[in-house]
Amino acid sequence: MKKKIVIVGGASSFTPGIFKSLLVNRKDLSLEEVYLQDIDEEKLNIMGQFCQIMAKKHAPSIKVNWGLERKDAFMNADFLLVQIRPGGLKQRELDEKIPLQFDLIGQETCGPGGFAFAMRTIPAMIEIAKDVVKYCPDAWVLNYSNPEAMISEALMRAVPEAKVMCLCDMPIGQELGLANLIGKEHHELTFDYYGLNHFGWFTKIYDKNGHDYAQDIIQGVKSGQLNDLKPEESARDEYWDDVFERIMKMIEFFPDAIPLTYLQYYLFPDDMLKTMDPNYSRANYVMDTRHKDVFEECKRVIRNNSIDDSELDTNAHGDYIVGVAISIANDLKNRYIVNVPNYGSISNFRDDVIVEVPCYVGANGPDAIAVGEIPDFQKSLMEIEKGYEVLAVEACLEGSYEKALKALTLNLTIPNANKAKLVLDALIEANQGYFPDFK
Repeated sequence: MKKKIVIVGGASSFTPGIFKSLLVNRKDLSLEEVYLQDIDEEKLNIMGQFCQIMAKKHAPSIKVNWGLERKDAFMNADFLLVQIRPGGLKQRELDEKIPLQFDLIGQETCGPGGFAFAMRTIPAMIEIAKDVVKYCPDAWVLNYSNPEAMISEALMRAVPEAKVMCLCDMPIGQELGLANLIGKEHHELTFDYYGLNHFGWFTKIYDKNGHDYAQDIIQGVKSGQLNDLKPEESARDEYWDDVFERIMKMIEFFPDAIPLTYLQYYLFPDDMLKTMDPNYSRANYVMDTRHKDVFEECKRVIRNNSIDDSELDTNAHGDYIVGVAISIANDLKNRYIVNVPNYGSISNFRDDVIVEVPCYVGANGPDAIAVGEIPDFQKSLMEIEKGYEVLAVEACLEGSYEKALKALTLNLTIPNANKAKLVLDALIEANQGYFPDFK
């Protein structure tokens, strides 16, 4: 059966990589049509024309359509790949800069900035999920929209009938880097991992013979023999150089696992604050680089009506979400790290909440592996973070100012209730028209 795949948030600068991966893997998906849907008509037209030119070059049989209306996009869809950002990069800039006014972490998905992002995104994701149930109830929603942790919690509560899997490309990105570091191909290795979205740990990295390279890395860092975790062949900006230095510091302090990069914001907030410029945030950098570069390239391709010399190509971000779709479509039961209800996977953690663990993904969705008991240190950190996430979701769904304040007071990046209230009130003021009506 031929399939229709919808990219919701089709005007995103990440669309070219996802679209190219869909074309490359079109036979595995029995792909017939890709439909780009977005609310930004100008950028959507640019991205639609670019993708149409790409399809003519690489897969002329694939139909490419785009439009603003969800009904037109969703009808007869088999998969929806979702990557929305309500408020765009301008609101992200405020998410990052407002907390810095109170000497708090200003970051897209962590701390108060992540809270603001969630308050804008959760209502939009709920409306999308409801329309999926209405127009294509058998379709799978594969969500890349952030902050995943709270979106997945909200959708489980508000639209449980929707077939949704929330995915994050950060674990796979770190897996690829670690595989490169130890000189192995990613497909040769199995990674054991547990945690919450943007809040997890790799515990084992083993090959078919059972050798655990995670312990090699940890012991190398502890002994000083391994003094650089940067993959030699990976090109990064200075931001990522600093990230890998802090991963080493986390391993030195807590040498029982390899932390996900985002834990730097929770364990070393003072260090992270020193790296943040209140006048030029990461959002400004993205606007000036990737976002600008992608759309300039799309316009150039459209002017020339040729993609022959274009450098926009497939990447790990696109390959990961498309790989999950392929595993579902063909019931492959391949292994991916997914946000799922715990239901005992982590045996000493709450059953009724979303965790991020490896799963075998097939036609019926994700089947989580049994992680078992986790150490008290990681469990305690996760319980605090999960308490924040659940309260934040309830605050959004109920319009509760009290729960919003309790959530931010619990957040590990905020030291006290006074600062939680100051930043909450400032974010509410800056997000009028986006946030729920808190009472």
